[in-house]
Amino acid sequence: MALRELTSELIEHYTKAGAWRDRPLYADFDEMADRFPDKIAVADQHEQLTYAQLRRRSENLAAWLLEQGLAPGAPVAIQGGNRVALAVTHLASGRADLLFVPLSTTWRRAEMAHLLARSEAEVVIVCGPHKDFDFAATVRELQPTLPRLRSLVGMDGVPADADFDQVCLEDRVLPARRRDPNAPRYVMATSGTTGLSQMSLWSDNNLRCLIRMHLDSAGVGADDIAVGIAPAGTGSTGYVYGVLGPILAGATSVLLEEWNSGNALDLIEAVGATHVTAIPTQILKLLNDPSVGDRDFATLRTCTNGGAAMPPQAAADMERVFGCHNHVSYGASDAGIPTVLWWDDPEEKRLNTVGRLIKYSEMRLVDSDMNDVGVNERGEILWRGATNSFGYLNDPERTAEAFWGEGWFRSGDLGSVDEDGYLRIVGRTKDLIIRGGQNISPRELEDYLIAQPEIADASVIGVPDAVFGERVCACVVLMPGASVELSELTSRMRGDGIATFKLPERLEVFDDLPKSAGGKVTKVELRAMVAERSGAPAEAH
Repeated sequence: MALRELTSELIEHYTKAGAWRDRPLYADFDEMADRFPDKIAVADQHEQLTYAQLRRRSENLAAWLLEQGLAPGAPVAIQGGNRVALAVTHLASGRADLLFVPLSTTWRRAEMAHLLARSEAEVVIVCGPHKDFDFAATVRELQPTLPRLRSLVGMDGVPADADFDQVCLEDRVLPARRRDPNAPRYVMATSGTTGLSQMSLWSDNNLRCLIRMHLDSAGVGADDIAVGIAPAGTGSTGYVYGVLGPILAGATSVLLEEWNSGNALDLIEAVGATHVTAIPTQILKLLNDPSVGDRDFATLRTCTNGGAAMPPQAAADMERVFGCHNHVSYGASDAGIPTVLWWDDPEEKRLNTVGRLIKYSEMRLVDSDMNDVGVNERGEILWRGATNSFGYLNDPERTAEAFWGEGWFRSGDLGSVDEDGYLRIVGRTKDLIIRGGQNISPRELEDYLIAQPEIADASVIGVPDAVFGERVCACVVLMPGASVELSELTSRMRGDGIATFKLPERLEVFDDLPKSAGGKVTKVELRAMVAERSGAPAEAH
């Protein structure tokens, strides 16, 4: 059995406990819009919307989507970057009882083809060209392979079937449609651990509980100004914590569109941010920015980081330089969260752990035989609870692999719990590479490399990096007489539509790859061999 069945008893249990409610998530936002109609809800470097404006635009877009003949649960995808359009489209999808599918602007043709086909998207909203990549043209190119696609909607004046701003500004009548808060209506796309990107399914109540835990533990309320610098089109850190959480609390969310450390520091300082969401790589770059010591961060209270492990020294430096507290909601886009750090937890815990078990969740640490381990003993982290997802969209096989027993999510992370109940992350059982908070699947890259005419065998590993956490290293065995340069290989991969952040940054050629008796590459040994070549210690996995 993979997932716990969503029975009426389970719904009643979480509802009575206070984790879930019998109403859609947009109704929570509408409460805030009634209280703060003229307050800025969300802003980017193009525009800012009050709560009343955000509400009305989402109603207009919802009505237009229904005019397209979309049935309940039909997928609406948006690839728009860190823009207010994300919040407009999510709220509109909720009002129209549709499935909201945000996509990262770092993804290119390969990822778009996979995700749009897997989601069976019926409406796709895209921004203008970004870093010389044309999203609209790519969707048009892929359209013959997307039989469910009805409409392409363009932002920024992009020629398409409809114009996003025009649709949102034209007043329409929104018909009533029943909305089940326990139906899967939100997708978190992540690169996952194997193959191409995975798409985990969430209900309004899953999100509601996740957001409540985040807001309470980070201390975010209506008086806050939350700056989101993490990428908002993938996972939870950028959008759920950076945008959705603040507007459900009556706060103001300000998104950074074009990431670099200078832009981020300017924005944090200019708006008087009280809360920031970022990935660890971004925080390291902020700390290394030459202007950081000349900034005024007097208003900043907490910084939420997620997407990858935060080195303890970096957390300490962040607290010292920014004068704020480190905050972490530990979990996975695939399955919610089991633990959080509270903003006022003791310093030693804030810097070295990922917090304690949250309400409405259960957690186990198990050995290789799935037996529970003791205090301070290492084990794989499993959890289930009110924030858990519905598994993966249109992928029952992957869902069955990820969930075990009565709905326990197998994280692939290794951890230990101390005497005070705080969880420490000590390693990973999976081969996932996390570069700057973005998940990279070795298998996807290995499949590509082995298909190249010069390459006889290949294995992809992560090598330690002080800034990004890990970088991608391609280890290959060449065909007799063949040769290949890293620049040539990455140019070819980029031309074949593989996202830039996934490209190998190191190439190592071997006569043979180390393998087990069963014929599988032993990556522990391979990492040691690569580390020996560079004179650095191998990363422990």
